[in-house]
Amino acid sequence: MTTEYAWFLPTGRYGDGHEINPVVSERPPTVEYMSTVAQAAEKAGFVNLLVPTGTHCLDSWLFSQAIAERTSHIKFCVAFRPGLMSPVLAAQQANTFDSITKGRLTINIVTGSTPVDQKRYGDHLNHDERYERTEEFLDVVKALWSTDEPVNFNGKYYKIENATIFAKPHTEPHPPIYLGASSEKGRQVGAKHSDVHLMWAVEPKRVEEDVIDMRTRAEELGRKNIKFGIRLHILCRETKEEARKTAEKLIEGSDINNTKVHADQRNRSESEGQRRMNELANQESLWITDTLWMGVNTVRAGAGATLVGTPQMIANALTEYVETGVDCFILSGWPHLEEAEIFGNEIMPLLKDTNPMTFNDNG
Repeated sequence: MTTEYAWFLPTGRYGDGHEINPVVSERPPTVEYMSTVAQAAEKAGFVNLLVPTGTHCLDSWLFSQAIAERTSHIKFCVAFRPGLMSPVLAAQQANTFDSITKGRLTINIVTGSTPVDQKRYGDHLNHDERYERTEEFLDVVKALWSTDEPVNFNGKYYKIENATIFAKPHTEPHPPIYLGASSEKGRQVGAKHSDVHLMWAVEPKRVEEDVIDMRTRAEELGRKNIKFGIRLHILCRETKEEARKTAEKLIEGSDINNTKVHADQRNRSESEGQRRMNELANQESLWITDTLWMGVNTVRAGAGATLVGTPQMIANALTEYVETGVDCFILSGWPHLEEAEIFGNEIMPLLKDTNPMTFNDNG
């Protein structure tokens, strides 16, 4: 079994830099700069790039195509947004991208971000309704991927008549589906459709409990090959003391107004995974373990857990997650360019026992 190490492309309004939520972006999300980050990730041994989605980001599909032309092997984890696009159009876009790049697509299912962001797009369904719609969306997409015959579907949210797509994806049987879900309804959909079940990083023991639960649910549906991924940040320095000092500095420079916006999004989120991270961040100490730090969660919404320490400390922590059943890590760090280089030079060589996926394994 191999372990997938993926990196993050910071295409949001704050771009990249040495601080989170700065007043002015240190490194704006231009194609030129993000290409440099992607190339560094590729050189470091990462095999996939998560490209974020939402009104705070550049469009993930268009941006990924631009970066794909400036890289050679690395894949792109790009979002399907059920409710914001037709499942037939989504399948057509995926097939086209995967064909053009010769199999460099993985798909991130974003059922809903924050209620605020969903309403900006005109989507007013509640949490469970969005997952019901996602299930129908993926039923249609997978039907289109599995047959050359016209697809008909009569559901609550989608009514499709005689849909066909002449272009097929390069990846067989289809690009892998990554789906993050911690709620009961989300887990039901994930057990049915996820190729990689994504989780926010919490303590290894709780991650192991989630892996066992989701593996059982998937096996009950006859699916025995589901994999498990974690989303978290990395901050690596030569000494533990230097790493912790840098971590504290990372959040000290956050603009108070931007931080308030993120706090509001965090507190109003309907995500069970976000609730878990908020719970950890509200404990007496932000240090959950010797390496797992929740400081980032205090200044931004979304992924909030960070592994902080020396190369060996971080390698040990990642290996501990692998031992719980994790197959995939989607990592990030500020600045994303330098932190990717550090990971490739200092941490990746220490992870041989986890059997890191290579480009050849990646298809």
